Amino acid sequence: MTAPSRRTGMRLFGLDWRVAIAACLVLVHCGGQRRTRAADLASLPEYRVEQNDGAAITGRLIRITPTEVVLATPDAGDERRLAVETVRTVELAPDGRRPGPSSGGVRLTCIDGTTLDGDDFTWLDGRPTLVRAEGRVELPIERVRTVAWRGAAAKDGADTGTSAWLAAIPEDTGSDLVVVGKADGPEFVECAITAITADAVTVVLDGETIPVKRAKVLGLHWLREREAVAAVETLVDVAGGSLRAGRVAWTPEALVLDGDDPARRVSLPAAMLARIDYSTGRTTSLTALPTEQLEVDPFFGALAKIDGLADFFAPRVAAADSIFPRPGLVVRPRTVAVWRIPANARRFRTTVAAAAGKQATDTAIVAIAIDGREVFRRQFEPAESIPIDVELTGGRRLSVTVDFGNVGTTGGAVRFTEPVIEK
Repeated sequence: MTAPSRRTGMRLFGLDWRVAIAACLVLVHCGGQRRTRAADLASLPEYRVEQNDGAAITGRLIRITPTEVVLATPDAGDERRLAVETVRTVELAPDGRRPGPSSGGVRLTCIDGTTLDGDDFTWLDGRPTLVRAEGRVELPIERVRTVAWRGAAAKDGADTGTSAWLAAIPEDTGSDLVVVGKADGPEFVECAITAITADAVTVVLDGETIPVKRAKVLGLHWLREREAVAAVETLVDVAGGSLRAGRVAWTPEALVLDGDDPARRVSLPAAMLARIDYSTGRTTSLTALPTEQLEVDPFFGALAKIDGLADFFAPRVAAADSIFPRPGLVVRPRTVAVWRIPANARRFRTTVAAAAGKQATDTAIVAIAIDGREVFRRQFEPAESIPIDVELTGGRRLSVTVDFGNVGTTGGAVRFTEPVIEK
């Protein structure tokens, strides 16, 4: 009997030997791919994504496009895709890797009022660059309104504080300004700024190109109109400041804002991303909407008609302060205010607390109604801070009532912090 050949032996299991070897190679390759994929995902930063319905998802951030946020989460295999219109915020997870600190040697103020800090700022060959520990930030010079070098060296006795010279910028200037430190205060030199190096600021003055030593320069101010913030823009918080953008994209290589518009495009190191607040482009502050109906009836009744007293007890906008870090609306008992709900409104969100903070002694009752149907009622004690989240879909009118609390009290004013209507 002839002994079986090696090829015949390989066929004993119904497999051709070439097929078996190929199958083994595929398994080895796939296993290697899975290990490589897992290592790649582990190197990605962890972010927390809050959705419009309040649900939150935490995972490794793979990418952000103008239309979707893509995460890697244990329960969703490799990728979980979330449409941008369903996302409220994307924020670096509490235990995520924080960007390294910047020296804060320079601050840029953009034409929309946002600011960005860095170690230094240059403008060479038409390319403005903010230097940071994470890398280089590139943006159009047209977006920059002011550059302030902090702690800039000037002559002995010169005021190098940025607030001093920023407040003193002449309102009637007709050109760019170079701010030079002098012993008796800042000097504003009208000129055209054309370049910035580590050692000098190049300007054109009376047709002559002149390099000004950086050691003498406190800051620069370009003659630009302040840009109005578009209602649809998204607020992007980054290490060292914040920026606004109509479109946001992120990959492990870079964070790019308004990448489709060369006049607005900003490119930042990916590690600088701290938070994206998509809701800023979808919200309307209650403080910006006129009331359709307003009734104010304080505890002393008819005296409220006296000029001055009536204004005091009417709802008023309150700026951020040491107690409340965000602006709000202060309302006193008894007040009934009605607003017409904007089209496509979805939710009303705010946080309510005693306007006097922990020093308050009186209580108040807050009630919220949609088209006359009460959806929220609560008596607030002085130390409480309560979030309110009300569905508005299909509603036409939002009613807010602040009434007296305990019997015998004059009623305490309450503060609605950032009262907004989300679309």
